[in-house]
Amino acid sequence: MWQQQVNRLSANYRVITYDMLGHGGSSHPPGPYSLSQFVEQLSTLVNKLKLPKVNIVGFSMGAMVAQSFAAKFPEKIRTLTIMNSVANRTSEQRKAIAARVEEVKKLGPQVTIEPAIQRWFNQEFQEKNQEIVNEVRHRLETNNADGYIAAYTLFATADEEVWQQLKDITVPSLIITGEYDVGSTPEMSQQIHEKLLNSELLVVPDTRHMLPVEKPEIVNQAIHSFIQKHVN
Repeated sequence: MWQQQVNRLSANYRVITYDMLGHGGSSHPPGPYSLSQFVEQLSTLVNKLKLPKVNIVGFSMGAMVAQSFAAKFPEKIRTLTIMNSVANRTSEQRKAIAARVEEVKKLGPQVTIEPAIQRWFNQEFQEKNQEIVNEVRHRLETNNADGYIAAYTLFATADEEVWQQLKDITVPSLIITGEYDVGSTPEMSQQIHEKLLNSELLVVPDTRHMLPVEKPEIVNQAIHSFIQKHVN
C-alpha cells in the first residue's frame, strides 16, 4: 500500500512502514482490540528505534491510530498527515458499517473483498491497472481472518473515540481525502480540519479511497511539501 511513498520519499527521508496489530507480520492476538493497543504499539516502535520527532502519516484505520497517537504524544511528532480518515459518522453511516461487520462475522472476510475494491478504486483505474488492483485483492484474500475481523470491528467504532481526542491535537496537521471517497468523505475531512486549528485540507479530485496507490504523485508531493514547511 505504501510502496510508492517509500520509493519516492526515501530520497529525502528515512521512511519506516510497519504492520499494525492484527495485520501482516505483526502479532494477531485474539480480539476485541482497543484503539489504545494500536497507539501503544506505535509508541513502542518509536521508542525502540530511538526516533527523534517524527512525521506521522496514517491512512484509513491507520489515520485514526495516528490521530490518537498525536493527541497522546504531541512531543514525539513534528507533523501529522491524516489520509482518508473516518470522522463523526452519522447514524446511517454507523448502521452501514455495523451491517458490514456482522456480515464479515457470519460469512467471513472474503465477502467484503469485491465490494471493497469497488469502493476503493475508480473504475478507470481498475481497468488500466489490473496488476496493482490484483495485488491489493490478493492481500485481502490472504489476510488472517481473525485479526481482520477484530481490527474491522474496532474500525467500525473507533472514530467516536478519536472525535473526542481531536481537541488535544496541536501539531501541524495535513488532512487529505478523495473527492469520491464514500467511507472517508470530504465532509468528514472538513470536520476534522475545522477541529484542528493548526491544519490544512486537501481533497484530491476524481479519486476514491485508495489515494496512496491511485494518486501517488499528488500524495507524495503533498506530504513532502507539508513536512518541508514545518522542518524547523
